[in-house]
Amino acid sequence: MALACHFVARAGKLAAMSRGIAAIFAIAAFVAGFASVAPGHARDRDARILASELRVALGDVNRLANKDLPADHRTGLNERLAGALGLLPWLLKQAGDEEGAQALAAWQQRSLERRAEAMAFATLLSELAERHKLDLARHEASPVSAAAMREARLIHQTYCAGCHDGAGDGIPDLTLPPRDLFLMARAERSDIFLARLVNGIKGDETIGFHNPLDDGQLTALWKLYRSE
Repeated sequence: MALACHFVARAGKLAAMSRGIAAIFAIAAFVAGFASVAPGHARDRDARILASELRVALGDVNRLANKDLPADHRTGLNERLAGALGLLPWLLKQAGDEEGAQALAAWQQRSLERRAEAMAFATLLSELAERHKLDLARHEASPVSAAAMREARLIHQTYCAGCHDGAGDGIPDLTLPPRDLFLMARAERSDIFLARLVNGIKGDETIGFHNPLDDGQLTALWKLYRSE
């Protein structure tokens, strides 16, 4: 099982192309995985991917509101949001939400540098996230055994700790640096942090780069980060 961070830095000179490139690769991985999954499960997974992508974008916009955010972090977040704006309208159309797709597509040529613009975009994302639910309550209510928590800690130590432990809020001169997951879990809304785990943990090409963790493992990992 290969896990990799979803947060990939892009050079500033490629920012104008990042939206299209991100959309192409994300859609290709999405379609490749879709073909190997039963229709009912595929619909459930697609809905969760959409709900998570909306919340990850909202979390990124919320971070941009931080006046003390390093300039390179700001650049990386804007580039990742540009990529999300290439993918999210397509996902919304697939979910039958044409209105939401059109509303988000209208932001593809707009800047989030001004506070008023960023707030308006965050409001739209919040409305869409409310429309496309992420089943947070199910994860909150799911009991996690001591064995499951030990497995979650082993997953963290094996695949995540090397980049994330002690990273704080990320190295200032990197665009999308690894951040301390335990700090992130405390700093962000529970559903936004869960969304980062759902869409931020990737497998390899053999599973279409989809998250290889099952719901029980995700719940245990999410609760591990929030418990310390």
